[in-house]
Amino acid sequence: MCLKIKNKAHQTGFGLPSALFLILVMILLVAGLNQINEINAAAYGREWLSMRAFYGAESGAQTAAVYALNSSQAMVTCDSSFISNLNLTASGLSQCSVDVTCTQQTVETQIYYTFTSTASCGSGVDEATRVIQTRLRP
Repeated sequence: MCLKIKNKAHQTGFGLPSALFLILVMILLVAGLNQINEINAAAYGREWLSMRAFYGAESGAQTAAVYALNSSQAMVTCDSSFISNLNLTASGLSQCSVDVTCTQQTVETQIYYTFTSTASCGSGVDEATRVIQTRLRP
């Protein structure tokens, strides 16, 4: 049995507008997910630079402690340029610059050294800087 439709003017197409709407929604979802992915990638890169700068500053503070505690060699002068532009050769820290300043205090005949190690990694808006301060009594 075949149905005959007498009035074709009442048959308006709903499929094409709904398909276009669905495609538009999918495009907006993909664009939104792409934007979130780009933001996460940039944040991950900055977190990585921050971690590198932290370890660079820690390396500078440890190097300064070795200079202060090494009794076989004379202590370098404790001043604002204690260690300037420390050359780090490790692959993760090769593009970082480290500077260490030193101050000396005497408390009840005990000498205390305060090392302030500053490391910077990256450049421009993607530069991360970390500062570590340690106090040492040789």
